[in-house]
Amino acid sequence: MLVSHSKARYISVSAAIALCGVIFSGPVAVGLAYVFAPQPVWQGVDAFVQNYSWLQTLPYLFGFLIVGGFILFMASLSEGVEANLRPLGVTALVLTSVFAALIFTNYLLQTTFIPLWVRNGNAILGVVTMENPESLGWSLELFGYGILGIAMALIAPVFQRKGRQGAIRVLLQLNCVVSVVSAVLFPLVPGWVLTSGGLIAGVLWSLLIAVLMILVMLEFKFGRSIAEGRSGG
Repeated sequence: MLVSHSKARYISVSAAIALCGVIFSGPVAVGLAYVFAPQPVWQGVDAFVQNYSWLQTLPYLFGFLIVGGFILFMASLSEGVEANLRPLGVTALVLTSVFAALIFTNYLLQTTFIPLWVRNGNAILGVVTMENPESLGWSLELFGYGILGIAMALIAPVFQRKGRQGAIRVLLQLNCVVSVVSAVLFPLVPGWVLTSGGLIAGVLWSLLIAVLMILVMLEFKFGRSIAEGRSGG
């Protein structure tokens, strides 16, 4: 697969967008909400409404950057792949579209409809809010990112097996394992996402994506092609 200078820039930009989304939706936004507007352990709609603040929407607002970054990332990688990898590239792009639809739906609920429903204490809040570890919101989140993980594993063969690209390839595949296992555990172990194990899985995912996107930016920042990277080892 030969990546032009312009396409390499798109890949670099997409990685930067996704990285910003991970940083600001995770440590920054979650930290602000935890310090200034914490929610107690899920006790029901009434307690949720009493402790609700607009700050709690920040992780999801910044989460839109993650979705946009991965759409651009996958579109840039899947276009023009070698003929033998084209089915994998197309499948990865389609799965990324499914991921985007699920996550956009969830973040729309978290940032738009929940603030509306909080005003009258609508009981549907318990079904949607991600403060409830067994909510529809978590189902959309985990299965959406699980599908993205599969897409990333499918696109991994675009990268060679050695050097920095080899590390990118491994991280793409490792992300798939973490994401898919997290999604599978959701119906099997109710409420696990807000336990210590679930929080560790979330931190691990964020670290994997952060390191992955940094490596991608380093690899393509000068408009290098994948073919050029192979010749240099």
